[in-house]
Amino acid sequence: MSEIRKQLEDGQQEAAQKQPGRAKSFFIGMAGGLRRNLRWKLLSLLIAVLVWVTIMNIDDPYITVTIPDVPVTSLNESVLQEQGKISDIESGRTVTLKVHAPSSIAENLTARDFNAVADYRQMSLVYAVPIQVSLRQESPYNKEDIDITIVSRQPEVMVLTLEDYTSETFRVDIQTLGEAAEGYYVSDMVVKPNLVQISGSEKQIDRIERVVVEVGTGQVKKSFERQAVLRAYDKNGYEIDASTIEFDTKEVNVEVTVLPVKKILLLITTQGEPAYGYECTGIQHVPTEIMIAGKAEDLEGIYSMTIPFDIDMQSKDYGAKLNIETYLNEYYEGKYVLVDEEKYVTVTAYIEKLPTKDFKVRSEDISVVGLAEEYDLLYTTKSDINIKVLGRQEELDKLTVQNLKLYIDVTDYGPGNYYVSVVSDTDAFVTVRTGTIGIRIVEAADTFVIDDTAGGENGNGTEGENAGGTGEENDGT
Repeated sequence: MSEIRKQLEDGQQEAAQKQPGRAKSFFIGMAGGLRRNLRWKLLSLLIAVLVWVTIMNIDDPYITVTIPDVPVTSLNESVLQEQGKISDIESGRTVTLKVHAPSSIAENLTARDFNAVADYRQMSLVYAVPIQVSLRQESPYNKEDIDITIVSRQPEVMVLTLEDYTSETFRVDIQTLGEAAEGYYVSDMVVKPNLVQISGSEKQIDRIERVVVEVGTGQVKKSFERQAVLRAYDKNGYEIDASTIEFDTKEVNVEVTVLPVKKILLLITTQGEPAYGYECTGIQHVPTEIMIAGKAEDLEGIYSMTIPFDIDMQSKDYGAKLNIETYLNEYYEGKYVLVDEEKYVTVTAYIEKLPTKDFKVRSEDISVVGLAEEYDLLYTTKSDINIKVLGRQEELDKLTVQNLKLYIDVTDYGPGNYYVSVVSDTDAFVTVRTGTIGIRIVEAADTFVIDDTAGGENGNGTEGENAGGTGEENDGT
């Protein structure tokens, strides 16, 4: 038994000594097998990758898409301004990209996902600046596991034109947007400051026709104040890109006055007299009503406005246009504002020649006014005098010499021979064209002196007749 156990133990020891050698031989054999099959295994790996890519492309294939109008940001423009220059971009304000990406991503890409810049420090001698494009950091597709490739960009450079840097001052105009509520009117708008300085290239500054702030006034009922953004427009009414010019202030303050409105009558009154022998038979004007705006308390007391129309010395129909706004401002001292777009009233005065009627008037039909008690008056004009009267026919038809109420005024006249004007004090609506009449004023005592010593017909009576005859001859003369 002991011999058998010994043999077994010796066998186990021998086996244990041989075991490490077998393991080593196993690994050596495996390494040799790997070396012998390496090419096949690499080929298998490559095929597996291709299969994976194929599967992925079938499930979410890569496609190339076009992303238009990606805005290009200019960097370091100050390098030009330091030289007193400014650039005008001829081309390259935007860039069009071709992008390669998985279809699920490519179809959702927009210009906002990309950042395009042109650094003026890289400008070439021909004023071309390279455009660099990258995916924005904040883009949701900017991730390590998403492969997005920018294949191309058009254009590749921003082309500039260098011009002198200049500044100019412009007046700021206000443009309203919308109508005030019914019964109200935007009467005044004030912008502060009303002048603005704009800087930029000579080309861009020369394009500016006007500078405007837009203010919304739709359905407003009361005055207000607000800030408004400045905008520049060219002569064709197109807005000039604000990025190409520089305002000394971006916004201005606008004060808008809103007033209630009221419709009132517009009346016309004549001023002056037509030419002699003519009359104004009527007057017409358009419009007959106007709309004005003012404070509520001022509007309460006005119902009409009368404008004078001068027809002095006119001898035919006369028309003119009168400025309503000017009269409103001057006469009412700015209390009211004309709302109507039409600022003029068209007035026509109808002037007609008056019919005439002649009257033969005797001296006894003429009254004397102002004759002193110590004087007597003799008419040296013995014939009737002609009085011409102008007026409407209906007035002339009912007129008499007595209605004319003719008189002469000899107040302050002393003794002597005179020609005095005959005056009419008629109540009729007529024009009396009078003439003159010859008179002699004598002292009352002289008229009634009787010389008793002269006697008979050859005395003072003869001398009185001779005096009267002399007077009549003078009248004839």
